Amino acid sequence: MLLFSGLCCAALCICASGADSAQEQIKALTGSELNFSETNFTLFSSFEVFGSFGIGEAVKFTAPSSGFKLQKVRILAWSGFNNTTKTYPAERDIMLEIRDKDLNLLYKFADGQNNYFLSPEGPTFGEIEIPEMKMTGDFYVVFYDRGAAPIGAVEVADSGNSYLFNGAETFPAEFVDQDTNETIGYNWVIQTLGE
Repeated sequence: MLLFSGLCCAALCICASGADSAQEQIKALTGSELNFSETNFTLFSSFEVFGSFGIGEAVKFTAPSSGFKLQKVRILAWSGFNNTTKTYPAERDIMLEIRDKDLNLLYKFADGQNNYFLSPEGPTFGEIEIPEMKMTGDFYVVFYDRGAAPIGAVEVADSGNSYLFNGAETFPAEFVDQDTNETIGYNWVIQTLGE
């Protein structure tokens, strides 16, 4: 099985075979240990920022071959855990879309966040199986966290292949820090798997 990955930086590929935890997989992505509390890694929720269920975190991928069959999507996110009460959050819906290079909808999936991102230790990779889809050229994976499962994001100077999607168009995943006037980009931690 081919692991075609997108940390959303242009053409950044990884092989995460044998990595059992999100921490190990992040280490494989970055080449170094990445503590989830470090400032260059954060959990991001478009719902929390924009107050809308209709804005998603999108990554633009390029099929590695003309016969590439997309089978699964992996997303680093977290549904939350209350360490004081030792309880998980109530079930809420997240949504995933696969879109072609022109942002036409190819596939849509919705389910409860706890089915994929339940962990008392923090962010975890949730794997969502999709009907096998033959992909050619560019395509987008869009994750709608809906405030239920903030997505893993790495702060970078340039958002690369990471975007925000409002249902009609994409925008670079970049924000201006009001204190420093510096533009901060985000790379969403999303992977695609297929053969």
